[in-house]
Amino acid sequence: MRGKRTLALVLGLLLLPFVVAATLYFVGWHPDRSGNHGELLSPPRALPALVDARGAHLGVSATPHWRLVIAGSGPCDEACRKWIVLTRQVHVALYKQMSRVQRTWLTDQPTPDDAALLALQPDLHTAVAADAPSRAAFDLGSSGYRVYVVDPQDRIILRYAPDADPQGILKDMERLLRYAWAG
Repeated sequence: MRGKRTLALVLGLLLLPFVVAATLYFVGWHPDRSGNHGELLSPPRALPALVDARGAHLGVSATPHWRLVIAGSGPCDEACRKWIVLTRQVHVALYKQMSRVQRTWLTDQPTPDDAALLALQPDLHTAVAADAPSRAAFDLGSSGYRVYVVDPQDRIILRYAPDADPQGILKDMERLLRYAWAG
C-alpha cells in the first residue's frame, strides 16, 4: 500500500507542471512582458521591393544577412545621423557575429544624398521606399526615425521606437544571432 502512495505522489509531481501549463494555456493567460526590447511584429511583415540610391532594384543577396534598417522620411537629419551612429555601435558590439548583420538607411526620397554618410561609414547601405506598400511596411508616414530588424528570409520582425535604448537593440540582436542558424 505504501509503495502505491509513493508511486502516485511521484507521478502527481511529474504531471503537475503539465496540468498547470495546460490550464494557463486554455485560460488564455500570457506573460505581461516578453524577453525582447523592441516591438515584435506579429505576423512578420514581408520585406517590400526596394531600390538603391541610384534607382536599381535591390535583389535578394547571395548570402542572406540579418539587417538593421534605420527608416525615416525625408533627408537624413540629426536624428537620422544619431541612429546611424548608434546602430554602428551596436553592429561593432556584436563582435564575432558582426559579419552576419548589415545596416541599411531607408528613406522615401527619390534620390537621396548619401555621399556624406557613405564617406564616414562605407559599410552602410542605402535603400529607397519608392512605392506606397514599401513606405507603409516601414511606417514612413509617422514622425521620427525607427530601427527595424529584418531576418535572413526578408521578413520585418522587430520595430524599435524613435526613443529606443540601443542597449535593448544590442541584447535582442545578440539573442537572435545566438539562437538563429540562418544568416
